[in-house]
Formats: sequence, C-alpha cells, structure tokens
Amino acid sequence: MNEFSSTNVQAPGQQLLINIFPLFLVFIFILIGHVSFGLEITTHLDPALFLVPVFFLALHSKRNLTPVLIMLLGLFKDIIDGTPFGFWGVLITFFYFAAHGQQQVLLRAEFRGRWLGYAAVSFLTFLIAYLIAAVRDDMLSLFWLSMASAGLSALWFPPISILLGMLIIDEQE
Repeated sequence: MNEFSSTNVQAPGQQLLINIFPLFLVFIFILIGHVSFGLEITTHLDPALFLVPVFFLALHSKRNLTPVLIMLLGLFKDIIDGTPFGFWGVLITFFYFAAHGQQQVLLRAEFRGRWLGYAAVSFLTFLIAYLIAAVRDDMLSLFWLSMASAGLSALWFPPISILLGMLIIDEQE
C-alpha cells in the first residue's frame, strides 16, 4: 500500500481531519500568496501552492460538499487578488474535477506518477487561465509567466504532499 491510499483511515476523527486540514491549507496558501518579497517578478508569478491541497482533496475527500468549498475558496482568492469574480473559482473547481477524474489511476500510482499527474493538471489549469486572460483587456496575459507559475507549483508538490500524506495511516505499520 502506498502512503496516499484513502482506504487506510483508521481513526474515526481522521477522515474529518483529512477533509478539514487541506481546506485550511488552501486558505493559508491563498493568504501567503500576497506576501511581498520585494521582487518585481513575484508580483506576477503565482506558484499556486493552494493547488496541492486541492489535489489531495480530489483524491481523498469523500464529502459531496468539497467541490463547493473549493469553489468558495477560489472566489475568496478572486476577492483578494482583484481578479474578475469567478476566475479562480472556476479554475480551482476545474482543477479539482480534473484531478478527481484521475482518482482511480492516481491513487494506485507511485509518487512520481502522482507528481506527474499533478503537474499535468496544473499546467492545463494555467494554460486555461492564460487563455481566459488573453481574451480579457483587464488581465495580464503572458504565456511564459503562466507556465512558470505552473512549474513552480509542480516543484512545491513534493514537500506539501508529504505533509498531507502524514494524514493517512498505512495499515501495514
């Protein structure tokens, strides 16, 4: 069994923790995204750390309300970022459903397979974000910035997913 198998939940409150802690991380990572590092490039580069907990939820959450909460957090990001209302709400929800659609394959995959799956869905999401921004006059749309943001998000996948993987108990311990 791998460390991300959702069938290994043993404690009654652990499933609640698996559903709540990643949502809390999404909220915190959205807020952290507004910390200024004093570099001009960081004003346009968004590593989207919040997508890693969304990916975790797409694979492990059994709650029907999860996509709604994900969309609400995306709308919260729209308000904080000043992006058009619904931009991130739709993108994060798309990301969730794209990852959830691969759930059966990704849960059986090795870590590298999940990482590759995350990167693919992340790049696709940022490509869609770029295309939406390209047709709008009020949004910056630079292809290389969008792809760099997706790449940074993929680079942050291992440490954040290892942290989230600690929520799952392996029954072979």
